[in-house]
Amino acid sequence: MDFTGTWDVISSPDFDDDYLRMEVAPYVKLYQVGSRLEGEYHLGLQSGDLDGRPEGEGRAVFRFEGMDEMDPADGTATATLEGDRLVFVLNYGPGDEYTFECERRR
Repeated sequence: MDFTGTWDVISSPDFDDDYLRMEVAPYVKLYQVGSRLEGEYHLGLQSGDLDGRPEGEGRAVFRFEGMDEMDPADGTATATLEGDRLVFVLNYGPGDEYTFECERRR
């Protein structure tokens, strides 16, 4: 499955559209580096870098490091392909999980 490219965030059950677009149009960008996937994200006041790998068909797992409202943040993330959409989930730790539905930028 091809995760590479820029994915525009179109919705989130955890954040309203005003928050998601506070600084820039929200996105997740992924690119292949050998057998690994790397990338970046910017979602509201959250931004950072991704380092991961494919895990099975249609799923990738990542570690992320970045900022959340000017505070350092890190954790794990997953990206799952569901048809022509990508479901991106940031997990900051116990109970702090945020989901974003994305469409590939054309």
